[in-house]
Formats: sequence, C-alpha cells, structure tokens
Amino acid sequence: MIGCGSDQFSDQAESDSVMIDTNQVKAVFKQDGFEVKPDLLEPSLDSSDVQVVDPDFKPLVSLNSDVSPVSLLQSSSHETLAAEEPEVESVDDILKQLDSINLEDGSGISLGDPDKVAGLLGEGNNMINVGNIDGALAKYQEALKFADGNDDPDVRFNMGIAYKAKGKPDKAIVEYRKAIELAPEYSEAHNNLGNILKDKKKFNEAIYHFDASLKIFPENPSTHNNLGTVYAMKGEISEAVTHFSKAIRIQPTYFDARQNLGFAYMQQGELIAAEREFSQTVEMATGGMAFEHKRLEAAKARLASGLNPQDRKVTENEISAAAKAGRIAANRYSRAMSYLQRVREELSKLAQP
Repeated sequence: MIGCGSDQFSDQAESDSVMIDTNQVKAVFKQDGFEVKPDLLEPSLDSSDVQVVDPDFKPLVSLNSDVSPVSLLQSSSHETLAAEEPEVESVDDILKQLDSINLEDGSGISLGDPDKVAGLLGEGNNMINVGNIDGALAKYQEALKFADGNDDPDVRFNMGIAYKAKGKPDKAIVEYRKAIELAPEYSEAHNNLGNILKDKKKFNEAIYHFDASLKIFPENPSTHNNLGTVYAMKGEISEAVTHFSKAIRIQPTYFDARQNLGFAYMQQGELIAAEREFSQTVEMATGGMAFEHKRLEAAKARLASGLNPQDRKVTENEISAAAKAGRIAANRYSRAMSYLQRVREELSKLAQP
C-alpha cells in the first residue's frame, strides 16, 4: 500500500484495480475492459455490461445484385433471334464453380473468404469462453489465412484479447496496434490498448488511446471510467472526478464508476459528496443481492419440480450463475458498507467540537 500516483497494483476477482492510500483511506479505482463477443467484436453501444447484440457480418467483397439486362441479339436483317432457354444449374454445380474461382483484385492478393473468417472467429470465441486460449489463438491464426489481404482488424482484436488472457500483454499490445492500423476508428481496440498501457504505467499513452476511443464513441461509460482511473493514478483527481461523473451520468447504475467517484471525492476532502456516492453503492449492492437471491430460489424451485434432462442442465447452470452473481453482490455490499462507514466516521470527527 503506497501513496497516490504510485505504481503498485492489486488484482481483485471482479476486475483489474489500482490500490491508492491517501489520508489512510483505501481507494480502489476500478477499470473495465471489453470481453470477447460471440461474433466479430464490432464496437457495441453498451460496453460496460458487455451485453452485445452482434451485427451481421458484412462481406469485405460486395457483389452487385443489380445485374444489367442483356440486350437481345439482332440479325443484320433486323430479325430478332429467339432467346434460348437457359440451362438450369443445380446448387451443387454453382457451389463447385464458386469454389474453383480464385478471387483476386489484380494485385495477386486474395480477396479472402468472409464467411470462413466469420466461422473461425466464432469457433475461437467459443474456445475463449471455456478457457481454451491456445485453441482460440489457433483458430484466429487460421482465420487470417482467409481474410482480405491476409489480415483483418476483428481477428487482430480477438487475438489481443486472447494474449491478454494468456498473460502476454506485450503480444496483446502488438495485436491491438495492428487492429488500429487496419481500422483507425476501432474504439474497442483503443480502449483495450489503453488499459494495458495503464498497467505498464505508460499513463500518457494510455490517456491518448482512451481519448481516441471517446472521440469515436463519446458516450461509452466504461471508457470514461477507465480514463478517470488513469487520471487518479497520476494524482490528477479533478480530471478523474470529471470522467467518473460522466460515466455515471451516462449510466447511473454503474457501480464501479460511482464507487470510484466516491474515492475521488475522499481524495479531495469532499466527504459529504463521498458519503452520497457510497450510500448509492450500498443501495445498489443491496438490490443486487436481493435480485440474485430471488433468481436462485426460483431456479431451485424449477429444479425441484422435475425437468427433462435438457431443461435440468439449463436450470443447473442458472443456479450456478445466480450463486456466483450473489457472491459478487455480497462482496460489493461488504466493501461498499465499509467505505461508507469509514467516511461517516471522518464526518463524525469533523462534527465534534
């Protein structure tokens, strides 16, 4: 535990965090990253919860569906030739012809197979979700072979996530930079790169990428929270307050950002404001515990009622998820209550004659 602006870090179960001790108050400024999405990981509109509606994959080579009509051939005597009835080809014949075509743009570079890329990305993402990082990386590497020009920003972005999960941040940085080089307005890549640079204490470069992400997606609460975290680590608390406040303006139920704002107010000596924020986090955590308890009890009741094997498995997974979420909510409540009690003790001391 060291002073504000120091380089010490402490990991917690819920997310990466930074431990700061000022005026004997433990301040945990929490950050957020982006998780693997089920499909192509294009920028989402709600990154804080990482619930993503996957956009349809758009082929890199678009085919013009408006085919110009073919003029009827005419003889020299202006007699119209009878159009021959076209021979109908089977679907299998058409697919064989398409498979035999080597699409190129004239430069000798393959235009790729977007559907194959999408399929391999999906397989890789499923592997990451079950913890098979090496398998996911193999799928992403294979996907590059079918990408337009043998490269693709979404594949690079996913590889960055995989390398970060594998504990290889330097390789993750390389992949995020490649994704940004291919797609400069890739807001999620800027955000994730900023988080790794923050972990490496490269604060100014991290701020650059968070700013770049916000220029593309200015209403992203997670990125505002992340940017506030870096400013807090630098000891620039006023800037941190600005971005934590923006995060909860966009998403009032953003627990981590509101807790961070409470810590920042404590750093500034604004104890009444800090008490307000911590009171909100206690209320939010209490609601979270109640919700997960009801969810758990409902799932247990369904399981006891007798289910077919498939529904039983689904319900068992629901019970496991609700129990885990309930533990997280209970931990949040415990921490939020301890922070609230601490700030109230400070206020009580100030109120004494």
